[in-house]
Amino acid sequence: MKPIVIIGAGISGLQAARLLEIQGANYFLLEKSNKIGGRVQSETVDGFVLDHGFQVLQTAYPEVQRSLDLKKLDLSYFGSGAYVYLTSHFQPFFNPFEKPFAFLRSLGSGLVTAKDLVLLGYVWFRLQRDVEALDGRKETVGELIDRLGFSTNFKSLFLRPFMSGVLLDARLSQPASLFYFYMKQFMEGKAAIPKAGIGAIASQLADIIPTNRIRLEAPVTHISADFVELESGEQLEFSQLILATEAPITSDLLGVSKADVEPLGSETFYFRAKGIYGMEPYLHLMPEGSPLLHFSCLTAIDPHSSLKGDYLFSATSLTIGISSEEIKRILADHLGVPASDFQFIKSFPIPHSLWRVSDFQTLKKEAEKRNIVLAGDYTQFPSLQAALSSGRLAAETVLEKVQ
Repeated sequence: MKPIVIIGAGISGLQAARLLEIQGANYFLLEKSNKIGGRVQSETVDGFVLDHGFQVLQTAYPEVQRSLDLKKLDLSYFGSGAYVYLTSHFQPFFNPFEKPFAFLRSLGSGLVTAKDLVLLGYVWFRLQRDVEALDGRKETVGELIDRLGFSTNFKSLFLRPFMSGVLLDARLSQPASLFYFYMKQFMEGKAAIPKAGIGAIASQLADIIPTNRIRLEAPVTHISADFVELESGEQLEFSQLILATEAPITSDLLGVSKADVEPLGSETFYFRAKGIYGMEPYLHLMPEGSPLLHFSCLTAIDPHSSLKGDYLFSATSLTIGISSEEIKRILADHLGVPASDFQFIKSFPIPHSLWRVSDFQTLKKEAEKRNIVLAGDYTQFPSLQAALSSGRLAAETVLEKVQ
């Protein structure tokens, strides 16, 4: 019998291959690059493990619980909350449901008001029931935050920068339902980083996939009715095809318009620093309008992430192309230390970090017409949850078809 072919060894493609392997199916996984993982990759530079972009693992995601062995990932955790920049210094805003007394002490700081406390209670009550990531309503996250009536300071210093970091969208124009969905994940789970970097997620998914089932550096240039053609000219016949590539590549392979594909980009910078003490394992949010979105001291989250005496910082901007010197200056100014304390290591500009939510009907209709199964977070909503879920659903779909 002809094999099932999966194109793309990102998280959704790896998940599909993993499940096909468990079911004993005949399949091949094709990847155009020389590495698996897609956007979920890490690399080691000067002894530091650097993720490709700022990425965290949300432990409460249902597909994460279902698919990954969190204990083996050896996770380090962010604190629940953030530091916000108010009146020329950073001050903590802790999760009021985790540290209520610490939160109450912040009421006199000017960051939150009594009304904000009541509104947060409303949000908490709303999160006690099931929350759909996408509910079909047209309201955006930004419109929802404005409609709820939070104070100006709380919106501009915490809510908007925080959600901009989650969505990588300064306009907060993603569907409002995502606000509740992500807030529920943060409330019920933890934001974590594997000790070996975010790329350890891809490695764990690939653990059970035999090496002869994965073909790296095998870019597909053409899809026919029953075979795919590689750049080398080789043709591979298939019984079923899973297209687990990113939305623009999927558009190219299917020969359809990219009009409904809108990427959301970011650039993450890594710095080594010495002599900067007192950092805690929390995200530090910059005020709305800053070219720097947020930063964190990764050494505070995992003391083993850097060499003795060194502190590893990550800083993320939604503006691709900003200079590392500018990011260094902003970090130094806001932490009150000399810029010379920071040494630039590397940055990762990622023009397509996430995708703006769309129904992608053009892609879906063309794939359905050609009996091709799509996988990828763009088919649902931007998240690791959706990447894993879409890969699982794609595997289940093709297994039903070949039985």
